[in-house]
Amino acid sequence: MTEQSLANHRHQPWPTLLATALWLIAAIGTAGAHYWGWSSQGIALVGLEGAVLVLISMSRTHVTALQDRIIMLEMKVRCAEVLPAGQDAALAKLAPKQIVALRFASDEELGALLDRAVRENLKPAEIKAAVKTWRPDRHRT
Repeated sequence: MTEQSLANHRHQPWPTLLATALWLIAAIGTAGAHYWGWSSQGIALVGLEGAVLVLISMSRTHVTALQDRIIMLEMKVRCAEVLPAGQDAALAKLAPKQIVALRFASDEELGALLDRAVRENLKPAEIKAAVKTWRPDRHRT
């Protein structure tokens, strides 16, 4: 991923535009079939199915990304509360997926697992496997 700056930062809503274009094809095909007798119901159905598929994909992607951002913030707060002063700075050395995996560690093992994850650059699955006392996340969608 390229470094973000003012010059290259812009909102690119291409999935929304794609879903809108597919919906528009479906709407025109449906109207044409209904009002003018076009044989475009198949095109309309494909457009509608495509739009729904894009929107479902977008909703899942956005929900998961938002949850990851919330979990990272939660972990910053939790580490600041539970760990000795300064140890929480180690979170900055981890990737977001590693931080998300670390949330399952109990308060007692959080510090040691955080240090190990940074030192050994553990993958998210390895972090989860290293948890001895699991702290469940019942709010993930």
